[in-house]
Amino acid sequence: MRLWSNNTKKRVEFTDEVADRTLLASVEAELAKHPSKSFSHLCKQALWQLLHVPDSVRPTSSMGAVDEQIARLQGQLANLEQRIAAKEANRLDEIERQVQQLTVQVSQLAIAVGQGGSFSGSPPQPEPEPEPPPQPVDPMLSRLSSLVDDF
Repeated sequence: MRLWSNNTKKRVEFTDEVADRTLLASVEAELAKHPSKSFSHLCKQALWQLLHVPDSVRPTSSMGAVDEQIARLQGQLANLEQRIAAKEANRLDEIERQVQQLTVQVSQLAIAVGQGGSFSGSPPQPEPEPEPPPQPVDPMLSRLSSLVDDF
């Protein structure tokens, strides 16, 4: 004959007394340290210790080990997600920086094309240097040159 069904729930109440508030704060701190454990699990552990139940009689905690492993894996997954997000953010920052550089270069090119005329798709050719202005001809040299030519 069983006294309780498989899912018996008992209720625990904490009052405003200092002792109860201290106990509740300790329970909350323990649950924060071990997120895989539940309040029910902590209560059972406390009762086993209080009642001096031998370890051989206590149920094996294979589910507790699985829960702890799941919590550890969830922590590792969260860490991995943070690292991937940081890498992606760095990549996006680098791409934005490159786009800004390209935008500046395109605007500089547009200004240069606007000042120099139309853009043909090839790099601008250097303009030929203007020829120096002709030197004034000395009349004496021109007469002598004609004599030298005749000679």
